[in-house]
Amino acid sequence: MKILNHTHYNVENALKESVSDYPVDDLVIEIRYCPSTSKRYASGTYYRQCKGHTDGRYIKLRLNKLNKYPILTSFKTSNYERKTDRKGNVTVYQKLQKVSLVDPTSLAVALFLHEFSHYLDHMQGLNGKYKQTKADKFAIDGLARMGMLQEIMPPKKKG
Repeated sequence: MKILNHTHYNVENALKESVSDYPVDDLVIEIRYCPSTSKRYASGTYYRQCKGHTDGRYIKLRLNKLNKYPILTSFKTSNYERKTDRKGNVTVYQKLQKVSLVDPTSLAVALFLHEFSHYLDHMQGLNGKYKQTKADKFAIDGLARMGMLQEIMPPKKKG
């Protein structure tokens, strides 16, 4: 795994540790800051194919340098569920789990693990349903395994 870190955050070891049990040969991870005009606290992208990386082995992470930690973020943790009210109206929803990411390292690992799940699916030739939920669950499990979940709030109950 090759990590191109264009930030001042020292996250390389945590990223490597988070996927130490998986094949990561030729995987390239690029970490940059979000554009100065961005209102996002972070973003990540797994590229199935792009210039210079036609084999699907490229993940790009972007962290906003103006972030104030901890950051509270939500992960999808369930498949789509349906609820019908007494008038027969159907509401489709997913349960969310709120997680506190306490520093740039935990944020970078969470983003990376989410995108890495997409990478694993692509390498295995999978293209199933609930990809975002599956990737979020993978990230939560990885953060828990590494002891990076400082605070987890249970999903709100609907109804």
